[in-house]
Amino acid sequence: MRSPARLAALLQATTALTIVLVVWGGVVRLSGSGLAIPDWPLAEGRLLPRPHPNVLIEYGHRFLAMLVGLMTTGAAVLILRRREWRARLGWLAVGSVVTIVLQILLGARVVLDELAVDRVVGHLLLAFTLFALLVKMTLRAQELDRPAEGTSDPRARRLAHFARVAAGAVFLQAGLGAWVSSSGASLACPDFPTCQGSWLPPMVGLVGIHYAHRLGAYAVVAIVLGILAASVAVPLPPRARWPLRFSGILLAIQFLLGVGNVLLGVPLPVSAAHLGTALILFGTLLVAAHELSRG
Repeated sequence: MRSPARLAALLQATTALTIVLVVWGGVVRLSGSGLAIPDWPLAEGRLLPRPHPNVLIEYGHRFLAMLVGLMTTGAAVLILRRREWRARLGWLAVGSVVTIVLQILLGARVVLDELAVDRVVGHLLLAFTLFALLVKMTLRAQELDRPAEGTSDPRARRLAHFARVAAGAVFLQAGLGAWVSSSGASLACPDFPTCQGSWLPPMVGLVGIHYAHRLGAYAVVAIVLGILAASVAVPLPPRARWPLRFSGILLAIQFLLGVGNVLLGVPLPVSAAHLGTALILFGTLLVAAHELSRG
């Protein structure tokens, strides 16, 4: 594979499959399938699983993880074999493979330690880290044969910094969400916008875990809306403008999904969409930061 366009296409496909993998991981957890296969790497001592719905859901997650791992490793090998690609993408390629290895090991511990909360949270955050590396590699691969077209406006570079801050906030918020879900705190506050009728509930136990996630959501909303407001007065090229606008749309969808989760009693489709939208919002902010900093 000598064409940067083909490399970019492979990375795009790997990134898209990673979104499916992360959402499917949420389905595994939300459907109660996390321990449907209690051993690893085999499935109840066999290579192929028995045809039980929960077992197949968990096995599907493992199969998707294998595909993402192979595609990521394949892209890394292609990058490291070419000097000009290695110079631009080498550290990202190595980082992605290291992250894949850590993710496999931690995924095994999640199963063998029977879904310990800290393992589940770490597993999701590593998935977000891998996704970030793939997004960055894809963007740089697309630029291998294309000159920079960014803006030198210092206001755009400041927006890039705040877009990274926003992406970091979404990353932390995802970790809080995994903590809420895996600890059983999803319905500790069954009402909205109050929590058990209180605007300032005691930050202890399951209520504290749940409400910390709500406070994190409010912080993410404030940061993203602040970036959008500040970007209005800055002349930006379309490649930088569209991810900012899209992040605003995703933010609104994510907020509604979060409220729906609470009021509807955490239905699986809503919860899975909530996780997937969080990941796409995270990636969109990373794209915005990249495009804003080009120049």
